[in-house]
Amino acid sequence: MATKKWMLNTRLKEQHIEKLKELYPDYEMVTDDAETEAFREVEWAVGWNDKLTTLLEEGQMPSLRWVQAISAGVNSLPLETFESQGIYLTNASGIHSEPIAEYVIGVLLSHMRGLRTAILNQPQRKWEQTTELQELKSKTMMIVGAGQIGNRLGELAKAFGMKVIAVNRSGKEIPGFDVTVKMDNVGTVIDFADVVVDILPQTDETYRVFDDALFSRMKKGVLFVNVGRGVTVDSDSLIKALDNGTVAYAALDVFDEEPLPAGSPLWNHEKILITPHFSGVVEHFRDNLFEVVLENAESYRKDGKPSRNLIDFERKY
Repeated sequence: MATKKWMLNTRLKEQHIEKLKELYPDYEMVTDDAETEAFREVEWAVGWNDKLTTLLEEGQMPSLRWVQAISAGVNSLPLETFESQGIYLTNASGIHSEPIAEYVIGVLLSHMRGLRTAILNQPQRKWEQTTELQELKSKTMMIVGAGQIGNRLGELAKAFGMKVIAVNRSGKEIPGFDVTVKMDNVGTVIDFADVVVDILPQTDETYRVFDDALFSRMKKGVLFVNVGRGVTVDSDSLIKALDNGTVAYAALDVFDEEPLPAGSPLWNHEKILITPHFSGVVEHFRDNLFEVVLENAESYRKDGKPSRNLIDFERKY
């Protein structure tokens, strides 16, 4: 009889791996460099890659029942194949809330308090004072896609004395926010925002939400931050809004294509800060990820189904 297997396709700490081995003593752990035949007995996997997609679609992983993604976004994974084969998919949603919320506050302060300009001036020994600096207090932040990350960001924004408008799919009120708006109505209230933060997932409904029409409704001089998904923003529309002064500054951590191609006009725009999709990176990432992995591994062992962050294939998140 073939030995049941689970696959590790990401870096976990040794104590994490040992804990999973203790929980599944009758399973063998393999990695994605195993012999092809070994993949036929893999029942669940932590992490995924293109090689595994090929093997799955070729029928080489018939025992697979659950995949634990290591990111919140899952659009690069073979969702249709998972769904058609009855494979559970869970993501790492929730573990990035603190670092991404801090990233947003950080890039806003960098711009509003003149820190970015000072950093650029320092190598030139340029002493440049300005009276045009801003503060977060009393400004209004609109969080478009107010899930777990948005909730934490809202808490930090409130601590700085900001007003916060939450935008979510249902319009259901979120405690602690000043106003909650249904996504369908975002265009009717976006002109109240001094800061707009995009934390939208990638779905059919969110594709190019931020287009000419929506940017044109924003308050002149608005600050825009994208830590959601690159496809939610039309880059040409954003550049147009920056050039005409509607958007005064944009901090972008996510893009349609990553790494961002060297030829992209976003690189050279003086009003854009580009970061390499690292807003969710933090020194204890593996510990945070393992909390989700372990909870799901325990549920799968007990009930045959993971319990935390189960993906709805229809919604794609």
